[in-house]
Amino acid sequence: MFGWRARIGYLCPSVFEMIAYDFYRIVPPGVAMIGVTCMIDGWTKEAYATGLNRVEECAKELGRRKSDFIIHAGVPLVVSQGIGFEKDIIARISSITQTPATTSIQAAIEALQFLSIHRIGVVSPYPPELNQALEIFLTKYGFEIGSVISLGADFIRIGNITVADVYSAAKQALKEAIRLDGIYLPCPQFPALDVVEEIEKDLGLPTVPHLASEVWAALRSIGIQKRIDGFGKLLKSL
Repeated sequence: MFGWRARIGYLCPSVFEMIAYDFYRIVPPGVAMIGVTCMIDGWTKEAYATGLNRVEECAKELGRRKSDFIIHAGVPLVVSQGIGFEKDIIARISSITQTPATTSIQAAIEALQFLSIHRIGVVSPYPPELNQALEIFLTKYGFEIGSVISLGADFIRIGNITVADVYSAAKQALKEAIRLDGIYLPCPQFPALDVVEEIEKDLGLPTVPHLASEVWAALRSIGIQKRIDGFGKLLKSL
């Protein structure tokens, strides 16, 4: 049976590029992804509205396919709706599917708190205006933003960002902030997982990549206790 140990539903705002590949690099044997997409076409209010309007039908399909946990991905969509929306959308998905769920920003917040990261350096592929919205959101949850480094990728070219770009940006985040408790890497479509170990070792900072925090939240909820090496401190904690 596909997903004999656990079936994790993944509701992606756009296309799957790196997500499925990285997911299967992380998860233990027997854990499967059941993926659907809302097919948004950019970082605009109109695109967000389209994506959010499709959440219900996507959630129903993930429920119909017997997901054990559902991840709603897409930090910009949720952050753009303001504080509290992350809990609303989780409640909606769980109500529709009778399945526990999370959304990207909620998983990240829980992971940052778990690792005692209060003063954050943010490294993202997003344009500056999206980072500003994310900074405001995290600040309202009591985090302190020490620095924000934007890699400024085009919506359909996020995968062109290199490991060297991510590593250099993390170093720059620490340099600009002087002091940080950790690094947060939102978005699962750029190669954060490939460099998280080097960032943690070289900079001495716990680091929370987007997909790692989502998988961490899912496996904790399902009850799979399996230390996962090679992708940072957070997944080692399982």
